[in-house]
Amino acid sequence: MSKISIIGAAGTVGSSFGYHLAIQSIVDEIVYIDIPSKHSFTVGQVEDTNHALAYHSDTDVSCGEYADTENSDIIVITAGKPRQPGQNRIDLATDNTAILDSILDSLLEYNDDFISIITTNPVDLLNRYVFESGNRPRKSVLGFGGILDSARFRYTLSKTLSLPVTDIDATILGEHGDSQVPIFSQIKLPEDTTISFSIEEQESILSSLKESAMRVIEQKKATQWGPSAGLYHMVAAIIENKNQVLPCSVVLDGEYGLSDVSLGVPAHLDSAGMKEILEWNLSNSEEDALKKSAEKLDSEYALLK
Repeated sequence: MSKISIIGAAGTVGSSFGYHLAIQSIVDEIVYIDIPSKHSFTVGQVEDTNHALAYHSDTDVSCGEYADTENSDIIVITAGKPRQPGQNRIDLATDNTAILDSILDSLLEYNDDFISIITTNPVDLLNRYVFESGNRPRKSVLGFGGILDSARFRYTLSKTLSLPVTDIDATILGEHGDSQVPIFSQIKLPEDTTISFSIEEQESILSSLKESAMRVIEQKKATQWGPSAGLYHMVAAIIENKNQVLPCSVVLDGEYGLSDVSLGVPAHLDSAGMKEILEWNLSNSEEDALKKSAEKLDSEYALLK
């Protein structure tokens, strides 16, 4: 029996992910949790999701309290405050660490062996905070972001190269934020396609990537389907033990010459969470950019503490 709990399930990302997961019928039980003021809305999300499953899936979707998360295999945390106008990243991180403290205290009353995946921003700082605040192994403490950034990278490349997006394998490592690192050296295209990008072209693509999330937010007020699909792929890789490599934020312990920082790396996922971190052969510029991303995150984390 497989069980997933979603904290923040009344929100845009939490509810969309819950629907995406439930309709694929790969888990037995999903529990939606949110704050008391959103209880009625959460109940409505559950009922609406169950109606959608009638022709597709026997997954049991319910609304519950923290006690109902007991024995969860994976707990996805999408709860947190969004960044407000004039608020910097450290202010946002400070607000959201307080929220995470409360969530984790409640979860640990009923769970001692689970994999956490957080989407709460700034996700790399907060994933490190979650790891350092508890006693769980780092393989069980994952942050979401790189798979979404990589999806945007693939989409941008597909438009640039006029290729189907599913023919492109491309990954972004580093921060889920401004210092993200597109790994041009590891792009994989169809066998009959060869391409190289000038420095100017790489910078143009990176600029477009950084703007892409903001364009969605400006147009529809929130990102939704991209994050929910990415979360589904992470959870499916773990639940179905696919031994798949996906970019996840993980606390490093010497990999890429970095330690005590959480950022996006190629993570080999299996039923226990993060099986190992793959150390790709990066170009010198990519190695430098990844190091700078880590330094940025580390200096911000020092301000958070």
